[in-house]
Amino acid sequence: MENNVLLATFENQLSAFEVLADIKTKYSGENYVITQAAVVRKEDDKLGFKDGFEVNANGNIGFLNGGLLGGLIGIIGGPLGVIFGGAVGAMIGESQGEKADKKIISIFEDVSKHLVNNHYALILLTSESGNTELDNFLNKYNPETILRKDAKVVQKDLEFAKEYESKLKTDIEYKELKEKFESKSKEVKENLADFSEKVKANAEAFTEDLTKFVLDLKNKFKN
Repeated sequence: MENNVLLATFENQLSAFEVLADIKTKYSGENYVITQAAVVRKEDDKLGFKDGFEVNANGNIGFLNGGLLGGLIGIIGGPLGVIFGGAVGAMIGESQGEKADKKIISIFEDVSKHLVNNHYALILLTSESGNTELDNFLNKYNPETILRKDAKVVQKDLEFAKEYESKLKTDIEYKELKEKFESKSKEVKENLADFSEKVKANAEAFTEDLTKFVLDLKNKFKN
């Protein structure tokens, strides 16, 4: 099964919350298992968390408390999310020769591009053996967009963002952050390769843990 982060956008608030409520009772299908879910809204270019849940090891539903989606929403909803969605995204892309490497921060670019102001997004952490079943489920609610990213790649995105957030945590305003990123573009490019290697091991460990969790969960349903 593939571990993915799925982004589905909705113009209608009701649709976003209806699908979240429906998923709570149908988080496991023939070809998918959803372990985290969140609804967010974009307003004045800022992302706000509205509701969400996660599935624990016993198959019980609980409040979304951190994890991959919690960390992702925290970054996207802050000033770094704006930067990673634009200026730094282009800068990193220019520094990489391989097409695959240019996708290192693609999740931020996708959210910035596809989620417009006053619209809602459903973000899922899901393990799938195919896309059709979950797509058919979501299409009942008329989403504007459905996108998927490899969860391991998103984990790399998040590690990268957190690394630079820790370096820039003393800065308050978006303008200051943006100026610092632009002035340090050469340093970022030089450090990117080393940093990517450092987070690679973390991303692979994350994938192994998630896969084991999903298999244990599916085995529980069989018993």
